[in-house]
Amino acid sequence: MTSSTRSSEELLDAAVSLIAESGLDGLTLTTVAERAGVSRATAYRELGDKKALVSAVGRHEIGRMVATAYSTIDLFAPATEIARSATLFAIRYLREHAAFDYLRTHEPAWLLTIATHGQSEHNLVETVAAFAEPLIAARDDKTLALPPRQAAEVIVRIVLSHALLRDSSLTDEQIADTAARAITTRKN
Repeated sequence: MTSSTRSSEELLDAAVSLIAESGLDGLTLTTVAERAGVSRATAYRELGDKKALVSAVGRHEIGRMVATAYSTIDLFAPATEIARSATLFAIRYLREHAAFDYLRTHEPAWLLTIATHGQSEHNLVETVAAFAEPLIAARDDKTLALPPRQAAEVIVRIVLSHALLRDSSLTDEQIADTAARAITTRKN
């Protein structure tokens, strides 16, 4: 790991920590650099501006979530079970993610902007769907009602809506079952 990579990781971890404490509105590269224990110049060199910082944090946290999902979900299960497991995992992961929770509670406009605007590399829904697609496509069991990318997008949108709006008469298991039914043609 190079010094640059190490400082980038420290900056991203510091940013996530600061977001969990006080959100994105007041987040600056200076405060992130201070928290990470690096110079302001290093923060600007590694991340650029606030927009680039937010984008980098998003990619970083999505990567963490996906890596954890890949190690948790049975990739050899039928597509219906993968969809169900991925939905349950993602809902629970986001509920426990302190930065996501802070933004959901105090600055939901940021989450909506990140989720729906920008090009694919900056759009949360498309980015997570691209990462989730291999999970859905892992088994070619002919039960998918949609192409894997679209099936992944349906799951991401279901998870995001339930993670953003927590009050529901549905249990997590019912949400996961609904997501699985939404992307398959028949039970495995």
